[in-house]
Amino acid sequence: MPSPTRFCSSFLFQTEKLNFLLDCGPGVSFSILRHRIDPELIDSIFISHCHTDHIGGLFLLVQMMHLLQRRRPVNVYLPEEAVTGVRNYLNTCYLFPERITPRLILHPVTPDFRFEEESVTIRVVANRHLMGNESVIRELNYPNKMQSFCYVVDVSGKRMVYSGDIESSGDLVNIISDADLLISECFHATVDELLPLALEKHVKSVLLTHIPPELEGKEQEILQRARKAGFEKLTIAHDGLLMEV
Repeated sequence: MPSPTRFCSSFLFQTEKLNFLLDCGPGVSFSILRHRIDPELIDSIFISHCHTDHIGGLFLLVQMMHLLQRRRPVNVYLPEEAVTGVRNYLNTCYLFPERITPRLILHPVTPDFRFEEESVTIRVVANRHLMGNESVIRELNYPNKMQSFCYVVDVSGKRMVYSGDIESSGDLVNIISDADLLISECFHATVDELLPLALEKHVKSVLLTHIPPELEGKEQEILQRARKAGFEKLTIAHDGLLMEV
């Protein structure tokens, strides 16, 4: 559900040489302007899956870059199943590739995807977030492949895991060991599931996102539960939050 107090999922990851977005939910363009981030700095965009709260802000962001006359190409990495649909929707919005700047390069992401550039390595791990759609897809012969990914980012000896949206904490078990930062949604995987798992896997720091309605405004309660479980380095996401890893 949209929230009156926070935008949807989008995270700007900055290294010494690269700047990229993880997901591009509605509100991302407003956040970029509000926090005075230069859109020219964004090298690439990585989409975890195609629910609108994770990809719906892409099209206005492209339009904004065009209106700002950005010339440098933008690389968009997104689930393979979405490439044709996104290209068609851009045309529907009159963002024709022959007319807009910057040039948008759509890269299909599959479970064997690996990105390496400027000491940054990004790999994807498939998760089960969209598998609940299997019966209707089969029944109606839809082309959807239920592609949903977690992203594992390694840079300069540090490791960050971004959950995207998952089916449960089980999707994280094999990928978060010794992570310096876990950015995890807590809507489909509950806080009570995530914290013991983070402790067991020696995760150094956790940032909780995708806050369920019943926990809105209860940040202190969540932090108290974390301390009671023995986990100290827990942060609740809010728009404009800046973290250093």
